[in-house]
Parts: sequence; structure tokens; C-alpha cells
Amino acid sequence: MAGRIGDLFRDEPDQWGSRGDPWLWRALGERFRVVSLPATRGALEAQLRWAFVAEVGRAMSDRVGTGVYVERFAHGGMSSGFVSPTWWSTSGVPLLVRRAGLPGRDFTIRRTEELDWRSVRALRLENAAENPVSYGADLPATLAMSEDDWRTRGRRGTGTDTTSVVAVAEDGAWLGIMSGQVRSADGAGALLTGVFVRQGARGRTNGIGDALLAEVLAWASLQAPSIRLWVDRAPEGEPARRFYARHGFQPTGRRGPAAGFPAAEIEEMVALLERQPLPEPARIPSSRPPV
Repeated sequence: MAGRIGDLFRDEPDQWGSRGDPWLWRALGERFRVVSLPATRGALEAQLRWAFVAEVGRAMSDRVGTGVYVERFAHGGMSSGFVSPTWWSTSGVPLLVRRAGLPGRDFTIRRTEELDWRSVRALRLENAAENPVSYGADLPATLAMSEDDWRTRGRRGTGTDTTSVVAVAEDGAWLGIMSGQVRSADGAGALLTGVFVRQGARGRTNGIGDALLAEVLAWASLQAPSIRLWVDRAPEGEPARRFYARHGFQPTGRRGPAAGFPAAEIEEMVALLERQPLPEPARIPSSRPPV
């Protein structure tokens, strides 16, 4: 097992998504050169996703067509300077996580789209049955939602001021989902919504919740200075409150009844969003030939 995250970047892949990806690989390797490897894969994914935003200026889950142009990574040739978020989500990050040798489930993270509506529905029905206050609706109300309603929720992953990301196992099973938006009626900043990880996939060892939250926070950091959420104040909400506190969320003191559940109380938590500064271009190794 590697001792530092930077060690994971030592051997470069044989294939890339775009011509800027090797230069991003080297920049990330330098950024993490002396950073100790964390104990869990979720923590590793979180650091990789935040670093991607710092280097590229876009979230790894973004749908960007041919890629994101980063001038620092332009060294000549067709598609020079373009970084492929899709390659990093489906190949680069999974490769680095495997190299780390950390225990837990294998999964990839991507945004949802309209055609995912059946899978979104299945996961939300499970969410509503287990904890309707957390989800925001009980099972009968969720069952009554139309196909158009679910298609709208699937499209959140392709919106301009919304995101919805899902963790997908190697066999295609959905393990968890989270959403975010930058416009809401009850406050400023971004808002975290729709947080759910299936029972068999929970826990810090698997790291699915950590990785999903890191991706939403990375996306939100490009949209707003802070992000809020509302969490159940009942004993059933204690694990969620601990999870959010571990990721920098603090109670604001605002409380209120849960929509549709007047006997239940929810409270607001907020986290500041701060991106790490970009490293100097000179730190990127330049002795290797362009790819």
C-alpha cells in the first residue's frame, strides 16, 4: 500500500481521455506528493475531487462534451489542453483508488439524467419507506408521483443551477444519491438535498456518502460561498448530524417543522465552501514529452 497519495500517480496509465489529462495527472501527483494516504477510500475520493476542482475549475461530474480546456495543460497537438472529466470519473479515480488498496465497495460517481428516472424512483421509494422525514415525503405521497415528476428529478443532474449525483456499483446497482441547488426559497447560498445511501452500502469503510458529498460540495464551491441543509432533529437523525459535522457543517440555530410532518422538527446546518489555491504551473514536471 502506498504511504502518500502522490505515490499513486507514479506509474501513468496507458490510455487517457484527452491530451490534457497526462498533465493534470502530473499536477495532481505533485500536489499530493507529501500528503499522507487517508485511511478510507471515501476520504481519498474526497481529496481527489476537491483537487480536481482546484486544478480544472469544474466539478469532475460535469457534463462538458469534448472536455474542459485548461491553458496550463496545453502543450501542442489535437485537443491540447483539454481535460476529460468523464475519463477521470470512470477510469482515473477508480484506478487511483484501486492502487491505494483501501477496503470497501468499488463504485463510480456520475450525474443523473432524465432517462435514469426509473432508478431515481426506486431509490427514492426506498428512502421514503425508511425515513420519510429525511426524504421529505411519506411512501404513499412518493408512490403517487407521476412519471413526469421522476423525469424532472432525473434531469437535475443536467441542470445549470442544480446537480444530482449517484454512486453506481460495478454491476450497475445504484448505491446512493445526493443533490444540490443554488436557488431556494428559504435562504442564500447552495442547498444540499436528497441525501440517501442504501443500507448495505453505508459506513466509512465503503465511503460512498463521503464521496458523493465531496462531489456535491466541489460543484457547489463553484456556485456559492456556503451550502446549507436541513436535518431531522429526532434520534433517528443523529447519524446524519454526525456525518455532516464531520464534513464541516455547523448548526445555525434555525429550526422548524418538517414539510408534511408537523410533529417532526428539523434544523439547519451550514458549511463554508473554500477551494484550495492552484499550484504554480512550474510545479508540473516538464521533462516528459507531451502525450
